[in-house]
Amino acid sequence: MKLRELRQELLSRTDGVDARIIIRLATGFDDIHQITCSEAEIDESTCEKAFSLLSKRLSGTPMAYITGEKEFYGHSFLVSPAVLIPRPDTETLVETVISLSSRFDDPEILDLCTGSGAIAASVAYALSSPVSFSDISPEALEIAKENYRRITGKEGDGRLGSLFQPWAGCVFDIIASNPPYLTDLWYEETDKDVKAEPVTAFIGGGEDGLGLIRSIIETAPSHLKENGILALECDYRQMRICVSLLERNGFTDIQIVKDLADKERVIYGRRLPE
Repeated sequence: MKLRELRQELLSRTDGVDARIIIRLATGFDDIHQITCSEAEIDESTCEKAFSLLSKRLSGTPMAYITGEKEFYGHSFLVSPAVLIPRPDTETLVETVISLSSRFDDPEILDLCTGSGAIAASVAYALSSPVSFSDISPEALEIAKENYRRITGKEGDGRLGSLFQPWAGCVFDIIASNPPYLTDLWYEETDKDVKAEPVTAFIGGGEDGLGLIRSIIETAPSHLKENGILALECDYRQMRICVSLLERNGFTDIQIVKDLADKERVIYGRRLPE
């Protein structure tokens, strides 16, 4: 089978982006060579590999899990079914934290519910400054540590545990988190690709999905320095509740940041001095 024939067969069953990636993984041909070498003969074992990858994709396996990596904030992150695949929307939280860091000298920053480590590593790289991070999943934490190491060139302070449990006695200038925040209903409405990711990375608890966020907001003040900032990603439908939660727990100067789709995506507030 010629390369162009393989490509045509793949395109009859999936989209162009997936077809290009599958061909690259199976043959080693990049996008340019897929065009210039369209008449190249592809052996049977390579074709079988391509169709095996296609079968995985059509079964609902996200392409990021097939390739083992995902682009985020200009970096390539290792991913596996143990971690949430980083989304472009979360780059809004990264940019917010980077901007807020200018308020502090040598800011101490913590990323809770780190998952793949996308936030921690991206912020640390941009600031050339360490960012601490933690996760409740041992598998996710190992991936986060490896991503932090690959992107920053340094070992990160990554700790295992639920929310602030690994950080007893520690205080920070900025605490950032993209925790699970979907309701059960919202999760059920997601597509099969999303359901291939760890469910614990999505469902936040409680009827409004804010169970974990409530815990973070209530506990964060004891882990923030004076005038420290808590920054969270959540759904635009939850923003008004989050404003109230922050206010009731001693935060002021509360701001909401929109993502590139013009949806409210990030909320942050400053801890009031005691």
